[in-house]
Amino acid sequence: MKHLLIVGAGGFGREMFGAAREAVGYGTEFDIKGFLDARADALAGFQGYPPVVATPDGYEIGPDDVFITALGDIAARRRCAELIERRGGKFIAVVHRTASLGPGVRVGEGSFVAHNVVLTADVAVGRHACVFHNTSIGHDTTLGDFTHVYAQCAIGGAVRIGEGASVYPGARIVPRRTVGDGAVVGIGSVVVLNVPPRTTVFGNPAAPVE
Repeated sequence: MKHLLIVGAGGFGREMFGAAREAVGYGTEFDIKGFLDARADALAGFQGYPPVVATPDGYEIGPDDVFITALGDIAARRRCAELIERRGGKFIAVVHRTASLGPGVRVGEGSFVAHNVVLTADVAVGRHACVFHNTSIGHDTTLGDFTHVYAQCAIGGAVRIGEGASVYPGARIVPRRTVGDGAVVGIGSVVVLNVPPRTTVFGNPAAPVE
């Protein structure tokens, strides 16, 4: 049995705890040991959670420990993941048991697939990526490492979402489009053209904004 540590005990971390308890493999392949957070009192006032056991850089990694990051800031997520990996830590994917994963779907280490997500066929989710609840992603789409696709998005087939990109809730992306590395698609936006790297777009149709 592996022992899962959730990196980050904020709101996302508490959501991750709930999802991990309902994930594929919970109770048979892994249990939940606790949180890693720089704030020892991060869970003060909250009940029903395991403890903050250490900081991410101060935790002594055991042979049966595995990790998942739960940090909304992508840069912070990357820093913590790389810190733990440099120290020999191993990450697992947390996939909610209500998610639908079709044939040929691949989910990278350290990634999170939330409840009621649909990944239709031959979708490739990179490492340390997040796909939040009630999102649908079409065939042959690829999500780069450290990508966040938030709730209730609809992404067509053969879309490429680059490394470290963010697609905010309710966005729509038509098939065969590219969202570049580090780009941001604003809430409720409809993407009909490619989005260049490190560009923020918003609206219907989505257009660059300052």
